[in-house]
Amino acid sequence: MSENNGVYQLIIENLKMIEQTNHILEEIQKNIFNHIDSYIYLWTQGKHWVCDGNFWSTKSQIFYPTHWDKALSYFSFDLDDDIKNESISWLSYLNGTEHTKFGLFWYFSWGNKYKQQEWQRELKKYYDNNRSLFEKNNVKLVYNCRNLFIPITQDISELIENYPNGIDTVLEDPVNKALNCLNNILPVIDQIYTKLTN
Repeated sequence: MSENNGVYQLIIENLKMIEQTNHILEEIQKNIFNHIDSYIYLWTQGKHWVCDGNFWSTKSQIFYPTHWDKALSYFSFDLDDDIKNESISWLSYLNGTEHTKFGLFWYFSWGNKYKQQEWQRELKKYYDNNRSLFEKNNVKLVYNCRNLFIPITQDISELIENYPNGIDTVLEDPVNKALNCLNNILPVIDQIYTKLTN
């Protein structure tokens, strides 16, 4: 046991650093993305977007975000006209470069909540499998011989500009803290590994 005393000493000396690193990484996972989700939801309150097109009618459609689903990362929208049995989903990705784009998807619900959920799953699947196609504006997709939805890309630069200190700052500070901790602890882990293997 005495030959491992140096290893134990290294671990004991650096327990606080290890604990701090784990805590910060946990904070990033639990709080940072929740913070962004919360901000996006609040930002949409009172906002609306106008979509010009003749998918359902020749007039401009104005739609409002009514629900932010964190599990699937999409907004549900209500239309401002009398078409009540169709809905719109707003699918967003906040990881990597995708956090600068939102995809707006129109789909038929037939007034059935279960069917809406099915379409939402289809939207996500089609988006994941055809991202390059979805980057093109006004692409009409056909599903089971029906016009299912039209994806429209939307730049969220306005959202980012209005985010306190910029959206990148939200991630940058805690991530840098965690990276600094990891940079400090990796040499310690290396020392421990070296002592154990020699």
